Amino acid sequence: MDNKRDLKEHLILGKQKTWKKVLEWIFTIAAWLVILIYVGYIIYGNLAIRNGWSLPEFLFLNREMIEEVNHYYFVIFIVFLIGLLIFFAWKTYNKRRFGGLRRRRFRPDVTNEELQEKFGIDSEMLYHLQHDRVIILEENIIPEKMGMGQYSSHNRTKKKD
Repeated sequence: MDNKRDLKEHLILGKQKTWKKVLEWIFTIAAWLVILIYVGYIIYGNLAIRNGWSLPEFLFLNREMIEEVNHYYFVIFIVFLIGLLIFFAWKTYNKRRFGGLRRRRFRPDVTNEELQEKFGIDSEMLYHLQHDRVIILEENIIPEKMGMGQYSSHNRTKKKD
């Protein structure tokens, strides 16, 4: 139910005439067929050229087109390898140049006194919270405006009342 509402909010929905829908579907299916035939012909053509099979020719689909596409794929592969080499060199340079630097200063660890003050608990309770394996809290010690608890549905209903 919620998915349908969400879908309607994110899609542009309108009343489209039936003949436009049919025309859209025809063009979409035709485009996919052209793409699949083209890719299939390139794959079959490469296999046919390598294995000596017969290669039928249609309109612009012929042996020269396959060889030209293979040339483009080879050029793209070389450009990809050069890009990979450049990125690897850049990564290595950055690691050697800046890898050993530690520019950030981390905050010191939180002390027990700070925890006691923040949560309003005594030292005995803090000791039990830090060392006991099983802890049962009779009441929530997290302040109301802290943490994920402020966003829960339970707290939202309280605020509305």
